[in-house]
Amino acid sequence: KMALFWLVVCAFFQVSSALNNGQGLTPPMGYSSWNDVGSAVTEEHIKSVAQTFVEKGFAAKGYVHINVDEGWLMGRNTTTNRIYEDFNNFPSGMKALGDYIHNLDVPGYGTIMKYGLYTCRGISQCSAPEYRSRCKPSARSAPSCEGSNGFEEQDAAFMVEAGMDYLKEDSCGGSQDPATALSDYTRMSQAILKLGRPVYFSLCGWKSWYAPQGYGIANSWRISGDGRDWDNLMIAVNKISDIYMWNRPGGWNDPDLLISDDVVVGGITQLQSRSQFSLWSVFPAPLLISKDLARASDYELATWGNEEVIAVNQDPFTTPGFRLQGDNLTGVSGVNIWGRQLSDNSLALVFVNNNNATASMKCDASCLLQLGIYNNVTLTIRDLWAHTNNGTVVSDSGISATVPGAGACVMLRATPVYDKAPYNSTVNVDLDSTCIERDDHCLE
Repeated sequence: KMALFWLVVCAFFQVSSALNNGQGLTPPMGYSSWNDVGSAVTEEHIKSVAQTFVEKGFAAKGYVHINVDEGWLMGRNTTTNRIYEDFNNFPSGMKALGDYIHNLDVPGYGTIMKYGLYTCRGISQCSAPEYRSRCKPSARSAPSCEGSNGFEEQDAAFMVEAGMDYLKEDSCGGSQDPATALSDYTRMSQAILKLGRPVYFSLCGWKSWYAPQGYGIANSWRISGDGRDWDNLMIAVNKISDIYMWNRPGGWNDPDLLISDDVVVGGITQLQSRSQFSLWSVFPAPLLISKDLARASDYELATWGNEEVIAVNQDPFTTPGFRLQGDNLTGVSGVNIWGRQLSDNSLALVFVNNNNATASMKCDASCLLQLGIYNNVTLTIRDLWAHTNNGTVVSDSGISATVPGAGACVMLRATPVYDKAPYNSTVNVDLDSTCIERDDHCLE
């Protein structure tokens, strides 16, 4: 049954199409301003963040998106209906900021940096108190700041003219009825497509029911509320377990931003931030750091800069990660094992322990079978955080890990050792029949 399940999943990926804009073939990597500074975002801060991502080598590792979240948009001109920026916080204007980011040179890679902006699909923005105190509401949005509902084409045009490569559209100020919400997001998605500029579209709807339909509208869809702390991030992790099969190139389940301690909005421990990064990589999910790297500790830089873990996140194989063992996690209890098969036939495994005490955990033979590893297969083990080679195991005995508590993790890469290359088969589905076809034969 498990083998047939994976055949169906792989077949589904072949016949389903994501938003046809060529974006997000692997999860995006970069920065978002929200948890870092909240709505009090400025041109000076964004320029500094972008420069730091280049100087610390993070842009060269793939962190190229620099995204301005809520706080940049001042209001809408009542005569032209054109939105305009807050020139007190962004004195050069949004286009000039986009030009600055696009012109940054990443040594060895050139001008690869990308620029992201933010709006809401409703009549108003989410409007944090700081933002509400300085924006210019319209008659319809007051007392909150102006949203994009009904002006999708005008607002998309403004942001594309500013050089936008990424748009996060939040769900504030609008109806939460699914049909209405999907219609709102579709209008913005189509408005961007008409303009011809490649833009990664991030649908921030907060609900897991976006997943089955999100891939036709957006490149990612937020599946839970704001991940401001460990409890809320675990809610997102549990939701991912239910909808992991909707993850695919060009369309990603989004459990929210990467955070740590010392941020303006929320926060988690640095130990938990490493577990978050491990899980987000095995799902895989967007890797958007919401902290200024100039304030990051050596531990945080080592976490978000770990190229072995980044490689798991960016692996081109379409199989999503899923929960192999364990029940729903809370912020203070539970253990999980998550896994994903990678393009070189290796496995990425994440062992997470939210209990207080250290836990001895094992992905046994039945656990490994879920990832296509049968009995009597030798596996080499690599610890992706310790950066050590930990010998070999035989699949019958499973893979064990000793994991500290309080949200810590162990992340391993297990690579099968075959005497000859494993047999690879192809799977196709005929949507007009009940046949699931492998190598020209219908599976019973």
